[in-house]
Amino acid sequence: MKARHWVSWLCVVFVSSLALVVAAIADDPPATEAERAYEIKETMLCPVCDGQNVLESNAPVASAIRAQVDQLVSEGRSDEEIRAWMARQYGKDVNANPPRTGIASLVWAVPVFFAVLSAALMVSAFRKWRVGRGTEPSDDDLEIVSSLRERT
Repeated sequence: MKARHWVSWLCVVFVSSLALVVAAIADDPPATEAERAYEIKETMLCPVCDGQNVLESNAPVASAIRAQVDQLVSEGRSDEEIRAWMARQYGKDVNANPPRTGIASLVWAVPVFFAVLSAALMVSAFRKWRVGRGTEPSDDDLEIVSSLRERT
């Protein structure tokens, strides 16, 4: 394949990866305070439950967290402020989603990058296999194969 084609493929992979990362990071804000509180509760883990979010947990501490989230949302606090407050109160493991900035953003970007790269490699491999099917063997190739068959 010519170098120009590889550059084109790399550009497609880069732009696709960038678009997927931006789409994953850029969420539409919820329309109402209730929806915003619901989304926050959905992505906060109960500190005493094993992997259960506070929205689904029946533990008393989860009920207290739900009430606190509702109060902080009604006070006009941002999602980041609420998550930081909860992390100070209950530990950083209360936030189910890793941060989307700094080194932790790799949790979001690396899988997307490898998915796009894998798809590009598969497309490239399938194209090579398809191109190879239409070629006819030369007389020299046939001669080599027949000599090898006679030896066995």
